[in-house]
Amino acid sequence: MNIFQYFKKAIVFALVVLGLSWTLQSPSFAAGLEGNWKLTTLGDSPVPKELLIIAQFDPIDNLIQGIAVCNRYFGNYESTEDTIRFQGRVVSTRAYCGDDREYQYLRAIESSNSYKVSDGELTINTDDPNARVLKFVKAQ
Repeated sequence: MNIFQYFKKAIVFALVVLGLSWTLQSPSFAAGLEGNWKLTTLGDSPVPKELLIIAQFDPIDNLIQGIAVCNRYFGNYESTEDTIRFQGRVVSTRAYCGDDREYQYLRAIESSNSYKVSDGELTINTDDPNARVLKFVKAQ
């Protein structure tokens, strides 16, 4: 083998390694969603601070889980840079909480279509006519 063949193989190897390192280091589109979020606005109505509705997004497994008043819920989602869609239904426990905002939230989150993260706030737009917008703040 002459020097040019070694040089060509070295370049191909370097490009493969570089490509793999970019792939492994590139953040998920939904990395901005990652973490815990507390619902502050459901449709046009503010959510009282004592009403606990939390969403926890895991962009690695594309999983949302959380608490909706007194029930736990989870589901799978797909996202791009600014869109989010849930795969199938969001599943929840069914204890009676005495507050219908829980059910409004679960219906709305299932119909999510886009999101925006800005300055510690998450806004999710939905196709639900009763709650077109969900607003969250980053929770501890």
